Amino acid sequence: MRPEVLAGIERELRQQAGSEGITHFVVGVAVFRNGKLLVVRRVADDWHGGMYELPGGGVESGETFAECVERELFEETGLRLVRITDVLGGFDYATRTKSRVRKYSFVVEAEYGEIALDPSEHDQYQWVDADGLDNLPMAPDMRAAVYALVTTHPAR
Repeated sequence: MRPEVLAGIERELRQQAGSEGITHFVVGVAVFRNGKLLVVRRVADDWHGGMYELPGGGVESGETFAECVERELFEETGLRLVRITDVLGGFDYATRTKSRVRKYSFVVEAEYGEIALDPSEHDQYQWVDADGLDNLPMAPDMRAAVYALVTTHPAR
């Protein structure tokens, strides 16, 4: 996706969220390999500990969504971003400190490499397809997002 197209999408998403009173954003990063999606497991003593999720995290002040995708992908997996290929609709949730956060998922191409987890955040990873989701502990909204990804973004 060209940077100017992505910037236009971000402007629209931020405007729409702002009209609903949402000012905090999180990105999820969807990386596919051999038709499977990368998910990571949160460390046991963290919020939603033991649950699988997409790599990702909070958008920092002054940071674009694309910058956040690149930063979070590297921090949480050790993988380098090649490009963002798709942006998926968001869902809202509450955190321990914020009453409403909107999360958008971004499908990316990443450089091939070994996964290197940040041990303070995640302790395990898996490559999953639709058949492998049932056995993984996930929050309901994350399960829905991951299921949508693995069923609408076929083998790559």
